[in-house]
Amino acid sequence: MVGARLSWDELWILMATAISSRGTCDRLMSGCVLVKSNKVIGAGYNGAVSGLENCADVGHLLIDNHCKRTIHDARNALNNTVASPKGATAYCVGTPCIDCVKDLLQNGIQRIVYAGSYDNGIGPDRIQELCAKKDVELSQWGNGDPSAVLIILQKLLQRLQGSGGLFRNLPNLCINIESEGGLKTLCEECDERDQT
Repeated sequence: MVGARLSWDELWILMATAISSRGTCDRLMSGCVLVKSNKVIGAGYNGAVSGLENCADVGHLLIDNHCKRTIHDARNALNNTVASPKGATAYCVGTPCIDCVKDLLQNGIQRIVYAGSYDNGIGPDRIQELCAKKDVELSQWGNGDPSAVLIILQKLLQRLQGSGGLFRNLPNLCINIESEGGLKTLCEECDERDQT
């Protein structure tokens, strides 16, 4: 049996999360995917200018509690576009900073979706105000709970363990989250098996 397909939003959030793993600033490894008509037109992560030292190697360049050594994920995604971003959606891992939001708005982005929460100075209220003035939708995926992204990953694993999937010959792959309440499995099949 093949599991459910990911929704488009789930796919792009998961892709932004994977891209964030390339980030070189450990204050927030963030990724951004720009999507138009369900096609990726740009992607980026936060990292130093190509060929220059990065935070992972030499530390942060902090100004007003904001690392300036890196180019942010949204800016890099805009720099890497292969088509006009006008009318596109930006999927970001963390709360975009106000400068990134301004760059996205200036380039015609019509929707901004971000998964996690990150306190980057000027809060979400100011960012929301800017988006509202430009009639741009700003929404947080999964209410800022990182486990919402893990749920998408579990859904992906379940689908790819089905007929025709890359992991079809592997034993059941389950993501477990340890918390104060104990171990929680995100896999419905494992959960059902544990209850019997």
